[in-house]
Amino acid sequence: MTLTLPGKPWRKEQTEDLQRVLRTVDRAIPLVLVSGNHDIGNVPTAETIEEFCQTWGDDYFSFWVGGVLFLVLNSQFYENPSKCPSLKQAQDQWLDEQLSIARQRNCQHAIVFQHIPLFLESIDEDDDDYFNLSKPARKRLADKFIHAGRGPEPRVSGRKGKSRDGISRSFSHPYTMWQKGRED
Repeated sequence: MTLTLPGKPWRKEQTEDLQRVLRTVDRAIPLVLVSGNHDIGNVPTAETIEEFCQTWGDDYFSFWVGGVLFLVLNSQFYENPSKCPSLKQAQDQWLDEQLSIARQRNCQHAIVFQHIPLFLESIDEDDDDYFNLSKPARKRLADKFIHAGRGPEPRVSGRKGKSRDGISRSFSHPYTMWQKGRED
């Protein structure tokens, strides 16, 4: 949400500025806040997760709208959970439970919001790119979605895309959408 990483100068001021601006948004418009590296760090800790949760709300959660399941994931856990492995395990267990519920309810559509996308162009792309998840993390998540009866179909990433042929593309909030029975 802010440009400044945890523990850096101006973080408090940037957070307060954003909170002030968000208070002006019509309360009838629901906001879904997705944590990313500027919120909890490139290597999140229990402290940065707690700060995020105290300031913005849960770092992962789900909700249903019109029969569509929305899952909000803390994708920094899939990048580097070395300083908070138990928090990553808790999210993984929760995600398994949510996907089980989706199967039980015969969910037809679901959207996954996450800061770091599974991939940019192809599930098999190189994992040495800052902007996507590593192949092992990508495979684990994609396998979870496929096991739930859905194959991932990426739409938007939470990080800026790279320039191609002189054209810069920038993406807004991340999500992966899947449809029941879709085969790619």
